[in-house]
Amino acid sequence: MSEYPKVTREEFIKGVGNTPLIKIESLSKETGREIYTKAEFLNSGKSIKDRAAIYLLNNALSKGLIRPGGTLVEATAGNTGVALALLARTYDPPFKIRLYVPESLVQAKIDILESLGATVIKCPLVPSDDPEFFNTQAVNYAQKNDNCVHVNQMDNLENRKAHFETTGPEIWKQTGGKIDAFIVGCGTGGTFSGVSSYLKEISNGKVKAFIADREGSGLHSYIQSKGDNWDHEGESFVEGVGKLSLTGNLNDVLSIADGSFRALDIDVIITLYRLLDEDHLSVGASGAMNIFCAKQLALTLPKGSVVVTSTADSGERYAGKVFNKEWLVEKGH
Repeated sequence: MSEYPKVTREEFIKGVGNTPLIKIESLSKETGREIYTKAEFLNSGKSIKDRAAIYLLNNALSKGLIRPGGTLVEATAGNTGVALALLARTYDPPFKIRLYVPESLVQAKIDILESLGATVIKCPLVPSDDPEFFNTQAVNYAQKNDNCVHVNQMDNLENRKAHFETTGPEIWKQTGGKIDAFIVGCGTGGTFSGVSSYLKEISNGKVKAFIADREGSGLHSYIQSKGDNWDHEGESFVEGVGKLSLTGNLNDVLSIADGSFRALDIDVIITLYRLLDEDHLSVGASGAMNIFCAKQLALTLPKGSVVVTSTADSGERYAGKVFNKEWLVEKGH
C-alpha cells in the first residue's frame, strides 16, 4: 500500500512550495556562520522534485505533446518519478508512468514508485553516450510510442524555471535578502541553475553560487578546472546528484558557479548521523552532502555570513543503506 494518500491536483499543487528554511544550529555554532537548509521533504510528494514536475507536466500539456491517458516517460533517481506518479492519477483518465532508473537505486524508492502504479525499468550505470544510459532509453521509448512523452527533466528548461520562479524567491524572502552564498548538488541542475540565477539577479551579483558534489562525479573537477576536465574516481551511494557530462539545465554552469566543494561518502554518513543526533533532523543522502559542503563553504567566508542549501528528501528512504549495520560494514564505514 502506498505511503501517499490520493489527493486532487489542487491539493497536490497547494502543498508544494513555501517550505521552511531550517537553521542547522550545530554547524552554525561550530563555524560562527549561519547555515540554513530548505526543507523540501515537506512538499506534497516529499521531495524538491515536486516543483519541477508541475512545471514539466503543464508544459507538455500546453504544447499538446500528450493527452490524459497517455504515458509519461522519465529517467529518474526516484523523486521526480514519485511526483509525476502522484500528479498522473489526478487526471481523468490518469496518465500511465514509465520510469527508467539507475540499477543502484535504493529498493525503498522502487517500492514506492511501483505502489503508485509506475512501471520501473532498472538500467546499468553507464556513461551518457552509451545506448543503455537510462535517459537514452527513456527518449527511445517515448519516440516509438503514441500519446507518449519524454518529460525530460535533464534538458527541459521548465525545470530550471520552476526554481527561478519559486524556490529562489522563497529563499530571498525567508532570509530577508541577507544571504551571502547558495550551494547545492546537481542532478538535473535545475535547482542550482534556477535558484542561483534568481539570487544573483535580485542581489545584483552579491550572492555567490557554489556546487556541492559527491564521490564518483566529475562535476567538481569540471568546475575547478574551468571546463577542462571531468576527472572522477570511485563510486558513491549518494543518489540523484553528480554528473559526468552537462545537462541542458547546466549548459551555462561555468558562468553561474563561483566554485564547488566535494564530499566523500564518509563525510556524508557522519553528517547524516550528526544531524539526527544534534539537530533532530532526518535528511537524505544528498541533503547530508549539501549540508556538509555548506559547512566547508561557510568556513571560507567571513564570520556571520549566511549560507543556504536545500534538502531534497528525508532519510527514511535510505534505511536499507546508511542505517543498516551490515551495509555500513560491507562498504567499510
